[in-house]
Amino acid sequence: MSAQTESQPKSASEATYRDPKRYAYLLVPFWVLSPLLSIYLAISTGHAAWYWLVIVLTYLVFPVLDFDALIGRDTRNPPESLVPRLEEDRWYRVITYVAVPCHYVTLFVGAWTVATQELSVLSYIAVAWSCGLMNGFAVATAHELGHKKGGLERWLSKICLATGCYGQYMIDHNRGHHRDVATPEDSGSARFGENFWGYMFRRQLPHSTLFRPWQLEKERLARKGMGPWTLQNEFIQPMLISAVAYAVIVALWGWPVVPYLIAVAFIAYLFLALADYIEHYGLLREKLPDGRYARVRPEHSWNTDHVASNIIFWNVQRHSDHHAWPTRRYQSLRSFEQVPNMPTGYPGMFGIALIPPLWRAIMYPRVLAFHGHDLTRMNVDPVRRDALMRRYHQPSAAPVVKAADGAASRRQGHVIAARAGAAPRHQCPGCGYVYDEARGDPQQGFAPGTPWQAIPAAWQCPDCAVRDKVDFLRL
Repeated sequence: MSAQTESQPKSASEATYRDPKRYAYLLVPFWVLSPLLSIYLAISTGHAAWYWLVIVLTYLVFPVLDFDALIGRDTRNPPESLVPRLEEDRWYRVITYVAVPCHYVTLFVGAWTVATQELSVLSYIAVAWSCGLMNGFAVATAHELGHKKGGLERWLSKICLATGCYGQYMIDHNRGHHRDVATPEDSGSARFGENFWGYMFRRQLPHSTLFRPWQLEKERLARKGMGPWTLQNEFIQPMLISAVAYAVIVALWGWPVVPYLIAVAFIAYLFLALADYIEHYGLLREKLPDGRYARVRPEHSWNTDHVASNIIFWNVQRHSDHHAWPTRRYQSLRSFEQVPNMPTGYPGMFGIALIPPLWRAIMYPRVLAFHGHDLTRMNVDPVRRDALMRRYHQPSAAPVVKAADGAASRRQGHVIAARAGAAPRHQCPGCGYVYDEARGDPQQGFAPGTPWQAIPAAWQCPDCAVRDKVDFLRL
């Protein structure tokens, strides 16, 4: 496939559209609790093989279900006219709320199991791995909640992330990754020629999980006249929740659970590193004459419409739409034509990424074909750039990619009307966020009365991070 035509969503008609996955999302809380089933079956039957049930389901059953011959893909989209109503449907929201305590139930039951049952080393590994995977899926749950504007959902996101000691994730993801995605500056975007293990330990772990979120939060607090060592630091807040949860587990079941807690936290970090690695591999935004990068478009993310795995990932595998319009809720995310598509869903891609030769065999041809074998249009590992250019750079004539800028693609249902006589207000044309000079934005460090001219030129929309200050429209 080539990125040579405009990326546009395909929508069903308003009269005939019914969300085919409406009730399927109810499976997510049960999926989060699935390690409890494997533990119950292992204990009740005496067959330790049951401890491996969740791992088999994740890495074998879901990739098989994603085969086109079985459940396969679904490229249908909701009509744009129905999106506001779909996004306001509390059914979808409540399911995400229910999933949050389920992640804690799984974490605690896993700890009880390793502390009270006589487990072999392999069984201990299986329990920790299974519960650690659910900590990874907690990142997916928190991702959906953390992109929303309401305080409740953002706090639930922090609470959810605390199961894997990964509370700083939404700081980096919302304000760092979404700002820098598909550029060489982004530690959350893997470069062509970069294998997973090198990417994780050299860039993703140190920068996306430590340095960048700490610096971003430090800058936000500095605008409020505060240092970083405060309870208002959103890096520290969820870490304290993690400390309390893990301390309770150790108090209940003793030191034998410590290896389990280390393992489940590491697996959560591994899970996110794998997701980051596959989602933007080799993709690059054009740098404009003014030094800014082109706005994020659907073709800057790898997409997959595989139904089975999309359900358990809250539809985030429709990643092209998510990055172009980050505040859309999971039930409204769309499939696009002419965007880069992965051959299977995330569970299968995770397994492929863990084996670098297999990744190269499957993904190199796709990345190269999408860019017409033109490595100057790709995000390439600078360490290997010369060797990769000699081997793979064979550009074919191709028109410039057009942006998916249709009006239907932009509507988000958040447009706010101007008020006569009010203080100046400026609105993000993408997600509808409004900066009101009278109110400021204390959360971002801008006190009430802060004029628009005083907002830093490099500032971006705090809700979507897709639009820069210069893009905002005065109301």
